[in-house]
Amino acid sequence: MDYIVDDILTKLSDKVDYSEVYLDTEKVTEISVLNDEVNYAKEEDVTGIGVRVLNNQQQGFSYTTNINRIDEVIEQAIKNSKLNNPDENLAIIEKPEGYKDVSGLYDKRIEEVTLREAIKTCTDLIEMVKENDCQPTSAEYEVSVGKTIIANSNGVFASEKQTGSGVSVSVNAEDGEGFSSAYAYDLSHSKELEMERVVQESTDLAKNSRNGQPTETRTTNVVLDYFAISSLLSTFLSALSSENTQRGRSYFQDKLNEMVTSEYFSLYDDGTIPGARASSKFDDEGTPSQKTELIKDGELKNFIYDTYHANKDERDVVTTANASRAGYSSVPSVGFTNIHVEFNELTGVSDLTDGITVHSVMGAHTANPITGDFSVEARNSFEIKNGEITKPIRKAMISGNIFEIMKNATAATEDVRQVGALITPKVLAKNLRVIG
Repeated sequence: MDYIVDDILTKLSDKVDYSEVYLDTEKVTEISVLNDEVNYAKEEDVTGIGVRVLNNQQQGFSYTTNINRIDEVIEQAIKNSKLNNPDENLAIIEKPEGYKDVSGLYDKRIEEVTLREAIKTCTDLIEMVKENDCQPTSAEYEVSVGKTIIANSNGVFASEKQTGSGVSVSVNAEDGEGFSSAYAYDLSHSKELEMERVVQESTDLAKNSRNGQPTETRTTNVVLDYFAISSLLSTFLSALSSENTQRGRSYFQDKLNEMVTSEYFSLYDDGTIPGARASSKFDDEGTPSQKTELIKDGELKNFIYDTYHANKDERDVVTTANASRAGYSSVPSVGFTNIHVEFNELTGVSDLTDGITVHSVMGAHTANPITGDFSVEARNSFEIKNGEITKPIRKAMISGNIFEIMKNATAATEDVRQVGALITPKVLAKNLRVIG
């Protein structure tokens, strides 16, 4: 595919000031099981090309999945540029000094997975759930092989191949006249997945959640499991985006170099972590990936930037290698890579006399993105009494403010896990309102 990229740049060289090509190829094998029967099994092989041009500081973009339409895409990108207003902050990046490979992002064995093998993996997962005395309601297994090329008229040519695999399962456990449910998953760049953990975690949680009892409405400690803290922190993280600060939509708007969380808390964006989900040797503009310190010992140190928002900022800043795209069909915007949180203080369940644990939440998307206020439904929750996790909770809501929570939060476990982009321990949130 390299020759296609070179051909596009050559054709654009005397037509626009700057040009960029984003080429993405991906082969995906996906299996879905519904109520312990195969719902669908598919293999998909897609190549997509996005062309971005700058001419007189006007940006144009077009894309296709048909390599025979390249000339049309080029002309459409040029036409689109003429429809947009000039913007002095737009830029195509200069060629960097070089790229460093990130290990653990490619596993050749995934290329050899057949559709038959994928179906067997998914059906084996279902059987494991049944052996644990639960009813599987759905399961999915997916493997993918992809290659990305980013090249531009300033001499950038970045290429990387990655593989991915994932498994998920939803289960029910009979609960009197009804049932209790749970969900678990694992994602990796490797073929190896923690299948046993996924099954054990989901089935244990479903069975332990049976016969839930009402909980008392009160202000108390809440231990947020990996899934719960990942959902609630989305509002907190959005305040660290330069796009939101420049739009006046960030809680951290004027708080740079101020204490914004507990002194025991630090947060980094890091696209260079070996084997991590969002790692790569370059971002979606072709800037070499890096580690960026955002909060250190409670102090706000930086925001995340792509080239456009770095140029637009009132401060003298550069991109933090946080250009992100949905794929070949979009232009770069600001987005996180791996978000690594660290706590220098640990408060385990054994240290608590009262509280609840919450595995996951529903409704985090309704949180106020400016103030950080939220009210969500707690799922798969349990009482904490005198340092022990006791009876399951039938139904509860929790409410609070994520920015206030992080001023007093501590780690609740030493073990960390990556959920989505977030690498985190379980977190103890103090003084949350629990509504029974």
